[in-house]
Amino acid sequence: MLQKLFQLLMQLHQQNHGQYKKSIPILIATLFSCILLIITVLADGFIGMSLLLVCLMFAYAINRQGFSWQHILDMSKKGVHTAMIVIQVFLFIGLLTATWQASGTMPAIIDYGLGLIQPRLFILFAFLLPTLVSYLIGTSLGTIGTIGLALIIMARAGGIPESIVTGAIIAGAYVGDRGSPMSSSAVLTATLTHTKVPENLPIMFKNALLALLISCALYFVLALLFPLNVAQSNLPHLIEEAFYIGPELFIPVIIMLAFILLRVPVKLSILASALSAAILAIIYQGYTPLEIGKFMIMGFELPAHPELGKIIHGGGLISMLGAAIVVTVSCALSSLIEGAGLLSQLNTFLERLQSRTKIFKANIIISWLTAAIGCSQSVSTVMTYCIMRTTYARASIQDKDFLLDLENTGIVMAALIPWNIAALVGTTMLETSMTAYLPFAFYLYLLPLTHWWKLKRKEKQFTLRT
Repeated sequence: MLQKLFQLLMQLHQQNHGQYKKSIPILIATLFSCILLIITVLADGFIGMSLLLVCLMFAYAINRQGFSWQHILDMSKKGVHTAMIVIQVFLFIGLLTATWQASGTMPAIIDYGLGLIQPRLFILFAFLLPTLVSYLIGTSLGTIGTIGLALIIMARAGGIPESIVTGAIIAGAYVGDRGSPMSSSAVLTATLTHTKVPENLPIMFKNALLALLISCALYFVLALLFPLNVAQSNLPHLIEEAFYIGPELFIPVIIMLAFILLRVPVKLSILASALSAAILAIIYQGYTPLEIGKFMIMGFELPAHPELGKIIHGGGLISMLGAAIVVTVSCALSSLIEGAGLLSQLNTFLERLQSRTKIFKANIIISWLTAAIGCSQSVSTVMTYCIMRTTYARASIQDKDFLLDLENTGIVMAALIPWNIAALVGTTMLETSMTAYLPFAFYLYLLPLTHWWKLKRKEKQFTLRT
């Protein structure tokens, strides 16, 4: 990918020799940024500092292109303002995670879940359950922070590799995020391509079916190889010893699902669920309001039950600070790049593309680039649309096909880039490695691959007929 990106950038700069020297800082900033981010991820370092360096490098490169420092600062502020809206949701998720644990809601989900889920098929369920929940509520992060967290806790207790389960959870969460009628990304892509969500949903489901079936088959094989070891786990006993467990503890789950299905804003849905969980924690688990307040800020902990406390813990506002820093810096960076029009230079290269498969391959590369630089699923989708729309119009590609290309690239590929919000917040909530899950998030890269294969096959059939 780096080699292709370097070749693409060199072609763009060589097309205009007069601008080449002026654009050298952009080229250097881009290549150095890719290397720095990859090294940081491989070293499992804090991505926020690396993104800050990347942001400063691009600010300098943009200044060399003629933009004043005041203009650069204004563009950065615009990005930070956008970040504040996103960060609010993350902070509410931190509250939700802490209160669901303190109330016994999360332990109840785990306790009942261990009795319902077939241990030899646990990894398959770790993909299918987030798929179902994300279809219902239309939010990947909400899915990961609720059922995803419960599943990863079960996996830890049952001796299954976290990386496999994390990959299954994140992949499943983005099945619904891509194709749910409740999904904001489905609304975004429909708006951009001038299509209608109700008409798009069956088309998207049919298009994704092959990737979905292959993913299920792969998770089925892994489930047989790595079954949940319930026999050696005393997790149910530990939970019932530390918490009161009863059906009323599912009230926060019902509230969140009901609010989202009624199209109440996600922030309000999460907040209502968290507040109901806080009340249940006081009534049924015996915590004081002061203790609940501490959990909401610092995260939940169980000092009286150290063995269970190693498994059920965390959440709170503090747990989201690192992600909030990354979101703030990445939004400032994407605003800089978009405001300076750096990616608009790709249009010259795209004019050469003729075949349907080559256009889709270009969409993959640009989506990866915008997701890596923009660090946000929605930013990546909008930027890719703005860059590619002329190419699709020139090739007379229908709106519904453009929609599929956007849904099958940036919407899911964003979760394969460790420093992108789509991936970073999920791994933060699950407290897992930023990179170890990548080989096991099958659906996220099978979807663009199967879509490309279908386009290639259709192209070959057309060639044979003519």
